Amino acid sequence: MLNACACAASTIDANNTFEVFSYHDVRDNVDGDLEQETTTISTKNLARHFAWMQAHGYHPISINDILDASSGKKQLPSKPVLLTFDDGYESLYSRVFPLLKLYNYPAVSALVGSWLEVKAGGNVHYGDELVPREHFLSSAQIKEMSDSGLIEFASHSFDLHRGVQANPQGNQTAAAVTLQYDTASQTYELHENYRNRIKQDLNKNNAVIQSITGKSPRVMVWPYGWHNDIASEAASQAGMPIMLNLSESEQAHANNLMHVGRFLIVGNPTEMRLAEIENHEPVLDKQRIMHIDLDYVYDDSAEQTAKNLDLLLDRVKSLAPTTIYLQAFSDKNGDGVAEAVYFPNRHVAVRADLFGRVAWQLMTRANVKVYAWMPVLAFELKDKQKQNLLQVVSAQSLVDKAAYKRLTPFSSEARQIVKEIYSDLGAYTKFNGVLFHDDAVFSEDEDDSEYARAVYLKDFKLLGLTIAEINQNSDEAKKLTTLKSQHLTDFTLDLAKELRQYQPELKTARNLYASALLNVDSERWLNQNYPNFISAYDYTVVMAMPFMENVVNPEAWLKSLVKQVKLTNSGLQKTVFELQARDWKLKRAINTETLKRELQVLAEAGAKHMAYYPDNFLINQPEIEVIRPYISSRNFPYLPKENK
Repeated sequence: MLNACACAASTIDANNTFEVFSYHDVRDNVDGDLEQETTTISTKNLARHFAWMQAHGYHPISINDILDASSGKKQLPSKPVLLTFDDGYESLYSRVFPLLKLYNYPAVSALVGSWLEVKAGGNVHYGDELVPREHFLSSAQIKEMSDSGLIEFASHSFDLHRGVQANPQGNQTAAAVTLQYDTASQTYELHENYRNRIKQDLNKNNAVIQSITGKSPRVMVWPYGWHNDIASEAASQAGMPIMLNLSESEQAHANNLMHVGRFLIVGNPTEMRLAEIENHEPVLDKQRIMHIDLDYVYDDSAEQTAKNLDLLLDRVKSLAPTTIYLQAFSDKNGDGVAEAVYFPNRHVAVRADLFGRVAWQLMTRANVKVYAWMPVLAFELKDKQKQNLLQVVSAQSLVDKAAYKRLTPFSSEARQIVKEIYSDLGAYTKFNGVLFHDDAVFSEDEDDSEYARAVYLKDFKLLGLTIAEINQNSDEAKKLTTLKSQHLTDFTLDLAKELRQYQPELKTARNLYASALLNVDSERWLNQNYPNFISAYDYTVVMAMPFMENVVNPEAWLKSLVKQVKLTNSGLQKTVFELQARDWKLKRAINTETLKRELQVLAEAGAKHMAYYPDNFLINQPEIEVIRPYISSRNFPYLPKENK
């Protein structure tokens, strides 16, 4: 009987996935009208969607169906789909409701309370526009549809469907996930005030919806799809266990109702868009990455900083990469240590509150993904006494001056400090991913601090009291190498967890030295392990930099990197090859034709994802016309055939 129950539970779990379609307004005259919003669909095409679903065996489901599946009471039907309609447009009543009744399809509609409270004849503030109140549902229409049992009304917030000032420069980001910046006081909203603002807003909207329908909403639909852990906690406390966003990266699952992704229906599509969704055709994942130093953007003059940012945006839009790795810290002397950062935080000097603005402008104006490039351990703390106390220590009396000055990850206090730096980055800025810098390394003689020694003895169960004693025993030394590597990886994953409180869909990447890929013995003096990286992160960024490595034959060396990556399962899919655009030893730019040829070599060898560092947009280096065909994500007309 126990086996039978286990099999039944497994079957229910296997059938707990479902699709979610996100619709908005429905109008009769959308076709060919460029003035209409991109999320508007025509009545004709919506009817074709419903007919296609019926013909292809789809079963629209209700919130009760999802909750029952989540609790194990029953399975979802075959090909389940949740139909959602955001913003409470009047068309839900006049155009959608008749179709729902015709097909007997349940649906969910998300309402913004502040819009409903606008009196007849008034205007609703919809983004930057004023929309007549009559364009949205009336209380009577909502009540009728709710009573029908076909439509369940969800919360879309009371007054969070708008942007609020997110930084000193005036960028507007989603109110539900932004610590507001007050220009008058030049301060950010306190975390507790933000938490209370979200909680009060959601409770207020629930009261509005309950006053109309007699039912408190069970579903939270995040405006613009933006959410974080604080907002999710507030929604859960307000009685909404199901939370919908706009992520298409993962299929919705009844066992993860706090993060339900949806397919946004845009461009007035025919039923062919549903056919693409049905097949789950993967988006071409070809990473083309520019790695940018924010130190190039910043200038003591605010006017010049703005000009530099405009130059950067123009260049990125022209090149059209998929992704930008954007420096979130300042390193004016080039030693790899964050002497300051570009975001508000508790522990490190702030050179300028600039990362949030640049990242948001790149995401919204250049349409690229932005990864925050951050050190893991190499921070210059404002508290110099604490800095000296918490340093990584070498067992060698003459420490390599080229080594990074780092905080030890074996100290709980140092770990907490770095976590708080990352937490502040996540709280005050918006971005898509994090690139962990190459500073998370140890030599064979590191770390010999008192904090590390305590961990070696208590947690690692090693016999030697010092790192020198441990290294004298080959078995103990090998064990220490493995444990130090994993300790660094675990710490970066803890840092990613800090960021995901604010950026739930965060992607992770980490720099890997080429020698860690080519020479397995290098783990002893780097504590980097390529298979471990592939397992832990979304992307491993191999520093494929032949000039830095003093390589005699760069092309053969690059081919060897790709060949080695192919030996690891998912290696090509999860590895970025990052070339260098500057020779730091000779302190000069690398010829763009050389960089171009290296990109060609990588592509011919089978590399999937490619990047280069640094991009100096101020002096057009590398040259934009030469590099564009090889770093652009566009397929036409930027990929001419090469003469061979």
